[in-house]
Amino acid sequence: MNTTPNSHAVVIGAGIGGLLAARVLSEGFGRVTVVERDGLPEIPVTRRCAPQARHAHALTARGRVAMEELFPGFTASLLELGAPTGDGQSEFRWVFDGHRWAKSKSGVHLLLASRPLIEWHLRNLVRALPNVKFIDHCAATGIITDPRRHAVTGLALNGKSHQTEDATIDADLIVDASGRSSSGQGWLEPLGYPRPEEEKLSIHLAYATRHYRREPTHIDGDLGIGIGATPTLPRGGLALAQENGTWIITLAGYGDDEPPLDAAGFAAFAASLHTPDLGDLISTAEPIDDGVRYRVPSTVRRHFNPTQLPTGYIPFGDTICSFNPIYGQGMSVAALEALTLRQCLLPDRNRVTDRFLRATRPTLDHAWDMTCNSDLRMPFIEGKRTARARAANAYVARIHRAAMTDPRVGTAFLRVISLLDTPTSLMTPAILSRVLWANRKSDTGPNKPMPRPTDVRLD
Repeated sequence: MNTTPNSHAVVIGAGIGGLLAARVLSEGFGRVTVVERDGLPEIPVTRRCAPQARHAHALTARGRVAMEELFPGFTASLLELGAPTGDGQSEFRWVFDGHRWAKSKSGVHLLLASRPLIEWHLRNLVRALPNVKFIDHCAATGIITDPRRHAVTGLALNGKSHQTEDATIDADLIVDASGRSSSGQGWLEPLGYPRPEEEKLSIHLAYATRHYRREPTHIDGDLGIGIGATPTLPRGGLALAQENGTWIITLAGYGDDEPPLDAAGFAAFAASLHTPDLGDLISTAEPIDDGVRYRVPSTVRRHFNPTQLPTGYIPFGDTICSFNPIYGQGMSVAALEALTLRQCLLPDRNRVTDRFLRATRPTLDHAWDMTCNSDLRMPFIEGKRTARARAANAYVARIHRAAMTDPRVGTAFLRVISLLDTPTSLMTPAILSRVLWANRKSDTGPNKPMPRPTDVRLD
């Protein structure tokens, strides 16, 4: 990508999405400025404006590969900083629809760095780029366009920051990575640009998270536990090994199934899940902090029409689509969007918003459909349950049942939720036949005891 010396790109938001976008823009613009309303800490801690970072985050295998492509050496650096890594099937305990997956080497490697560590490391890498500047403690307040209101020409700021005294900054291109609560459309509407059509699913999800000291003997050396919610028990949990010898354990419940924050209530909620693994871990691990809460009332997808946006404005990341975070798609989708943006900028900057929104649509379609279909299994969640969604959920239930005894089925599903393969890969003759055969021969009745992890391990 050829850099235009005097060109200037501005990114709104210094979260994961904004940092990845800034990395790509640095290749094609003479200057890149990242504007962030929050302070940017010098150590890997949760920022005030990113409370979701306190909870368990998963960087999928495809997301890690994408970040590695943007920042060569990214994985090795996080490993040096203490982030654990391991095979996503042989070193994890997965329980979906009440079925414990068989363990096996999948070749899908997960990098278990905390969200604050990933963001801090990415920020340091972007700071090192010679043409990128950060302005923190400074909120964007409006988009400036040419007199005809056809193209962006700058960004209005909320006043003086310790890094700038300007009330406006010029911009040839603005990437809005300010997230789900983006004010971008509020700024554009008075300029004559309508708000995009929104899809919204009210999920009423509540998180509670605590950290514990990790010992090598915990859960026989495995690196994580994931227990999914079901329509009959709409609660689940996730434990992930993290840097600094810790566990992060996040419990989640839909509707009235809100996990408590206190130690005893937190442990009791974990013990109530489909399998005792999380409860057993909590009972033997030393707590190192108090619980914190995060609520997700709904998921939102905005269908931006590029013809109804000014030239040079690009919505990005959660500004376009805010997923149910329990499925761990957000960081990885943002990384894939960054690679897409790089490709869309290669020819020229004309119609780049159009190219970007069209090119990202398949990735967003797959991730959005998977998460929404899964949420709509909960009978109390209001939403349209199409025949296609019902059929997909019925088939996924059979996949989880088959994965109890056939690890290749589990691997196939793990590759899909890791964004390595598309959902259609689960309908290939090889996988379909395995799913049907495993369900036909399975004699696991509804009252049969759940096998322990040592009873189901097929390497």
